[in-house]
This record gives sequence, C-alpha cells and structure tokens, in this order.
Amino acid sequence: MAQNNVLKIPLDKYKNVKPDLAFFIYFAVMFCLYTNTWIQLGIQLFIIAYVIIRKINDYRITLKLDMIKNIVLFVLWFGMLTLLLYLSTKFWAYSYIIGSKTMLGVFRCFGIGMAIFLYVDSTEKAISLVQSFAYASVIMGIAALITTSPSQYFQAGDEGFGQVIGQQRNGIGAVAAGMSVICVYLKRYTDFKYGDYMAGFFVILTLLTGSRGSLIQLLILFVLIVIVDKDIYKMMTKIIVFIFAGAIIILLLRNIPILYENLWLRFEGLFTTISGESIDDASTQGREFFKEIAFEMFKDRPILGWGVDGFKCYLRDNPIYNGYYLDATYSHCNFSELMADLGILGLLAWYVPTFFILIKGFKNRDCHPLIKIFFFWLLSMIILDYARIPWETHPGSYQYFMVFLIIQYFSFEIKKLKNNKSSLETRKGL
Repeated sequence: MAQNNVLKIPLDKYKNVKPDLAFFIYFAVMFCLYTNTWIQLGIQLFIIAYVIIRKINDYRITLKLDMIKNIVLFVLWFGMLTLLLYLSTKFWAYSYIIGSKTMLGVFRCFGIGMAIFLYVDSTEKAISLVQSFAYASVIMGIAALITTSPSQYFQAGDEGFGQVIGQQRNGIGAVAAGMSVICVYLKRYTDFKYGDYMAGFFVILTLLTGSRGSLIQLLILFVLIVIVDKDIYKMMTKIIVFIFAGAIIILLLRNIPILYENLWLRFEGLFTTISGESIDDASTQGREFFKEIAFEMFKDRPILGWGVDGFKCYLRDNPIYNGYYLDATYSHCNFSELMADLGILGLLAWYVPTFFILIKGFKNRDCHPLIKIFFFWLLSMIILDYARIPWETHPGSYQYFMVFLIIQYFSFEIKKLKNNKSSLETRKGL
C-alpha cells in the first residue's frame, strides 16, 4: 500500500460509481433554462426536496462527522461571502444597480450548496456529482451550439455564444475547459462510458466559445498533466507529444481563416496590449483599467469594501478613466472584484478556505490519479480567477463546490488509511 511513504488508494475503488439522475436533471435544467425564474426556482426546490428525502431514507437524518466538517467549512467559506454581501446591502453598500440579481444569485447558490454538502457524504457521492455535472454540461454545450447562430460562434455580446440559454461564452468555456480533462480521468477510473468522446467534445466547445481565458485554462491543465510526472521517461514522452500537438494546433490557427481571425489575432492582441507594445485589444485594455480602478477603490475602503455591486455602481457613476469611457460592468477578475466590493474580509472569506483545500490537494496528489487531476483543476481555476468571478454564476459556484468536496473526502479516506496503518503497526509492536 505504501510507496515512498505515500499511501495509495486502490485505482479500481471507484470503478462502479455512476452519475446521479436527479442531479443530472437539476444541472441540465439550470444550465439551459436559467433565464426562466419560475423554472429555476422549481428545479431548485426539487433538488432540495430530493436531498432531504434521500437523507431520511438512507440515514434517518443522522449526520456523519466528515459531512459535518464539510458543512462547517462551507458555511465559513461561501456562507461568509453570502453574509458579507447581504450585510453590505443593509449597512455600507455604496449604491445599487436596478435589476441586479447578484445577491439573489449568491443566496440561491448558497442554498443549493448547503443541499449538495448535505447530500455528499463520501468520495463516491462526490464523484457521482461530478459525473452528473459532466453529462449536464454536454447538454448545455449542445443547447448553446443549436441556439447560437454559427455567425456568432467565438463571439460575445447580446447575441453571442450561449446567450439564448442564459449563459455566455466565458461561463460555458470555463466549464468546458475543466471537463475536457476531468472526463478522461472519469472514464479511466469510474463507470463513465463515454468520457473520452465527451472530452473531445469539450475541447471543441472550448474553442468555439472563443473564450481566451478558458483556452488558457485548458493549456494550463495540459501543461500540469505533462510536467508533473515522477516517471522521467513518461514525462519526456508526454512533452514530445505535447510539443508536436502544439505545433499542429499553431499551424491550424494560423492557416484556417475562421480560427485565425477569432482566436489567433485575439490572442496576439491580448499579448501586445498587456506587454504595452501597442493597444490592439480594447477588451484587454479595459480589463487592465478595471483592475487599476478596483485597487484604487480598495485603498479607499480596505476593510469592508464598497458593498454588493460596488464596482459596477462606481463605474456607472464614474465612467471616464484615463480619457476612456467604460461601461458599468464587473471587474472581470475575482481578486479585484472582492477587493473593491468586500475588501480584506471578502478576500479572506473566499481565499483562506480555497487555499486550505488547495494545500490538501497538493499534499495528497499522489494517493490516487483522481485527486491529482482535481488538484490541477482547482489550481487552474484559482489562476483563472484573474479573469473570472466564479461566485456570480451557478456553474462557477458548482465547480468550486465539487472540487472542495472531492479533495476533502479523498483527504478523509487517506487519513483513515494512515490511522489504520498506525494502529496495525502499534499492534505489531506490542
């Protein structure tokens, strides 16, 4: 069981884990019919009722210690974020946005998160939840492809990719990038029959969204998979394959007109704008301005920030920056958004628990391939927080919920293995 002092969980332990139908239905409906308020509320009540009934049937409402630990973690993390946002509306918010659903969206994510953390009481159920999420994400991708005009592939805006189903390209891309690698590992180590095909679908979906952040996340995941390998021969082989595949992808991007115009030129503009060589990308320039503005706001109110939607409200009232007109929008960066809206308390509420889970994943990454890939996934999500705000969307929040649960329950299993090993060694010593 032990190799280099690392306890190993059997590779085939989760081979019979299957998706949960109820959660598949819930995720699919939320992803594709999100804009219908009553359908959204109905499906949320459905999944909460399902969890309660399952708990009554399975455990007679008894709570396992590991589950209680996770619920406490969730309350201290997402619950604290929700509480800070709510209190800001009552006491210190700078202003408000008419029609804003930020507070309602976060509150509903908190309610569903509580149901998920109550339902998942084992590694197997956490994996089953991810499987359900992956299948529902395929439905979301297909729905987005069907309802978006091909002329709007790669595009943002009111008629952009995924808008008809209430999503937008960056959100869909964020889901697709992670699922592109997660599905391969689910196929290998669980009962997930079409994982390889789904991974291919998600790679293509990520490309079609035109989301640069999602493509960067996909690249980060591939690089981590390639370079983090203790077997030097395997690592070198993967590096050679990766370089060869990368060369082919670059050739395709440079020589296929639709890819060249929508991806290559946009990445080129991104890098030249960030480097300061020239202003070739207004979106990138605007995002850099957003971070500068958010930092100035943070310096003015460092402890509690400007309250819910504070950044949007500030831009609404102060749209001119460095001679440029900026639309009232979020800051496109979780770090700067939390700094501006909730100050130091918001940053600590979100990132102290997140880095706690990240460190756990790092420590236990060699115990099973699944925990390694989920550690990679969380690391890539934290890096891409530089260009996203996960807690403002349901798919973004659910991804964090799932990765927290997976790493936590793997950690609980590994701790039990260590305790059993210590007990066995103690008995032998006696």
